Amino acid sequence: MEEHNYWKVIFAKRFKRQLPIDIEHCSPIALRSIILDVHTSAHVLDKIAQVYSDDEEILQDLVLCPNLDETTLAFIALTASDEIKEFITAKRVMDVVVGEHPAEETGGKKKKLNVIQMVSRMTMAQKIKLALSGAKDARGLLIRESSKLIALSVLANPRLTIGEVEFFAKSSNLSEDVIRKIGNNAEWSKKYSVVSALVSNPKTPVSIALGFMPRVSERELAILEKSRNIPAPVRTAARNTLVKKKLGKG
Repeated sequence: MEEHNYWKVIFAKRFKRQLPIDIEHCSPIALRSIILDVHTSAHVLDKIAQVYSDDEEILQDLVLCPNLDETTLAFIALTASDEIKEFITAKRVMDVVVGEHPAEETGGKKKKLNVIQMVSRMTMAQKIKLALSGAKDARGLLIRESSKLIALSVLANPRLTIGEVEFFAKSSNLSEDVIRKIGNNAEWSKKYSVVSALVSNPKTPVSIALGFMPRVSERELAILEKSRNIPAPVRTAARNTLVKKKLGKG
């Protein structure tokens, strides 16, 4: 089973709730009727947003719902394209803000939808779904979650780029579980930039860092052997590997 699908199964088993209708198998007409019905609950609208997070026409209909919860609106903003963010800005008369700004009306300004604040209010199920399918802003937020399930779900997101992986590999403020997952991924570790980031990261498990030593350049080995930010066994291995390389044995 592909990793992305594995996490989708985990998500479904752990957080599945019974809805009054079968959202996933509705016809387009029936689904639109549900969305446009003013009596449809915010909970049902949230589930529709999660199931159809890649259908921009449905997301546009959801954005127009007056009883759509703001956490669901933030979910949509972090999952969908820039066009949907612009649609939210235009139709909801608000700015989508990824930052520490108050989510309130001030004077004649637009209301600000602070997605960081909204994410903090999301349920575990919403966060995992967002981690699995969200855009770059969402991935950058959720990779820092204390929950292992949420953080590792980000790494299973098919939209994840190698550039983000390199950035995560450098980050000493992420959990060791995340760093280990990156180090154990054969595809990602083909990139020298990822290897370089991992061996320099104090959060990288020693066993993983040691396994990459033969691939590290002499210049970086010289830096590593003097670094006080990484564990002593890694510094020692860097020194020994450097000696071998200089002697033509590495």
